[in-house]
This record gives sequence, C-alpha cells and structure tokens, in this order.
Amino acid sequence: MNMKWVRIFSLLLLVVGTFLLLGGAGGFVSLYMVSQKYEHTTGVIRDYQTRKIYRYRKIRYESQMLISYPTDRYGDLLVTRTSYLPFRSKGDKLPVWYHPDHPREIRLPNSECMLWGLLAVAGLIGIYGGWACRKDSGTEKRNAEN
Repeated sequence: MNMKWVRIFSLLLLVVGTFLLLGGAGGFVSLYMVSQKYEHTTGVIRDYQTRKIYRYRKIRYESQMLISYPTDRYGDLLVTRTSYLPFRSKGDKLPVWYHPDHPREIRLPNSECMLWGLLAVAGLIGIYGGWACRKDSGTEKRNAEN
C-alpha cells in the first residue's frame, strides 16, 4: 500500500478517535454536572411496548417505555421515553434523575453511561489504531531506506 495513503488513513483514525474520545468525556462531564443539580430517585417501568415502524424499504423496531417515578413536591409522575437497550422489561427498576423545578425533565444515568462509555472506548480504539498504523508506516519507511 502506498505510504501516503497509510499516513492519511492513520491521521484520519487519530482525528476520528480523538473526537469520539472527547465526545465520551464531554458526556461524562455533563452527566457529572447534572448529578449535582438533579434529584435522584428510582423509577419503575410500568409499560414496555415494541412497535414495527415501516419506512421506505426498511422495517424498524421502536421500543417505548412508560416510567413512573416519585417526586418530593409533585407525587408520582409518568414519562414516556424511547428505549435503545434491548434488555428492558415491564417492572424493571432503574435510577432516574429529575430536575427539581421541572420534574418531567429526566435523565437515565445507566443508559447515558453506556452511551458515553461506548463512545470513549470507540475513541480509544481509533486512537490506538491510528497510532499503530502510523508506527508501522514509519518502521516500513526505515526498513526501505536500509
């Protein structure tokens, strides 16, 4: 393979990996800042529905969950959220963080931790792959000179 393309590919991997790692770190920082302001409680999934959605040439499945959680000032509240994790079911308990003044504004920390962790791991893999390609291309160049 041409050395120029190897360098471009390794640089592209490094850049994409860096952006993914920064996105994951930013998500964790955002989650940490929200954890200081929001109230912590445990919610229960009251209803879980999976529907088929027909799009042009595609069949998609969308899962909606109805979450019930207690608040201090407003009693029990119900919120509908889309579930991106396949292993949720009716009756599951999950941590819910809600804003004290706007209780329908919730965050699901477990789901977000998985998302930000996945981004950070993908970023680390991209950075390592770019570094390994760059290191290998430099070794081949030195061997060609000798």
